[in-house]
Amino acid sequence: MFLEALMVFKSYKPLKLEKGMLFLVQQPRFKEIVKLDRVPLNEEEYVKINGYPVEPYIIDIVNPNLSQEETIWATPEQIGWFDEGEHCDELCDIEVKHFNRILEGYDGYVHIEVDYDEEEDDEDMITPVLYNNKVTISYADIEEDDDDDYEDDEDTAHTEDSFE
Repeated sequence: MFLEALMVFKSYKPLKLEKGMLFLVQQPRFKEIVKLDRVPLNEEEYVKINGYPVEPYIIDIVNPNLSQEETIWATPEQIGWFDEGEHCDELCDIEVKHFNRILEGYDGYVHIEVDYDEEEDDEDMITPVLYNNKVTISYADIEEDDDDDYEDDEDTAHTEDSFE
């Protein structure tokens, strides 16, 4: 079953910049993720212009504000598989193009594959499904074939910008 969640990007201060790091760059009308393809000659100047690198996290939308009580569904090293939907039978590695479409088209909202177990003590357990230590996510508008396992809340509108 897939559960709606929020992908956020948290910045961090590395000792030095490395090829492959992600940056959340503010464009005139939108934000986009760019991947560092080579280490700049002047790292300090690059950081002044583009900010510090970021890492993706997937959090529970019940509490989208990052706090000590947040529920983190996936950490950066666990974000890896992407389900493109019905037109593609296989999972693919998540790429920068997926991050950007999630930011631009879905305001950061994604679906994450989870297991849902009803516990006897009235506490339900929801845990992300891991394949090779990575979670599977999809765009928030892709529905599962099995409608019994999928809860679609069409009345929920997601308009707040959670990336500032």
